[in-house]
Amino acid sequence: MPDYWDSSCLLKLYCKESDSEIFRNKIATSIEPPVTSALARTELCYAFQQKATRGETGHRPAEALFHWLQEDIRKGRIQLFPVGSDVLERAEEIASQCYAANEAIFLRTLDGIHLATAQLTKSRTIISTDDRMNTAAQLLGMAHFID
Repeated sequence: MPDYWDSSCLLKLYCKESDSEIFRNKIATSIEPPVTSALARTELCYAFQQKATRGETGHRPAEALFHWLQEDIRKGRIQLFPVGSDVLERAEEIASQCYAANEAIFLRTLDGIHLATAQLTKSRTIISTDDRMNTAAQLLGMAHFID
């Protein structure tokens, strides 16, 4: 079973952040390529543009980072799972579970879609630094990576 990577953690592989090395080591020791929602491709496109505009890409243009990502996808180093009605229906069920919990989890829409995708791909572990997403993963009985 693959690990499911949230787009914020995939970003750390392409743009140096304080904890990038942890995630580079995690991916280097993984047996299978990471799985993520097809939405992550667009999320990362925006993230690369934002980081480049703020000067946080080590002088690499956003387009070069996006090309690098596309190459990794094309070569199978990152697996994308399409967003279909099955994912959206599962995400809606997750919303009900999160907001009905003893302490409601204020999960964002895209995080719910990511968790639904993780469940449908039978991913072993959620790789995310988002506290709400990790709390929701725990509620759903999914393991999450703690750096």
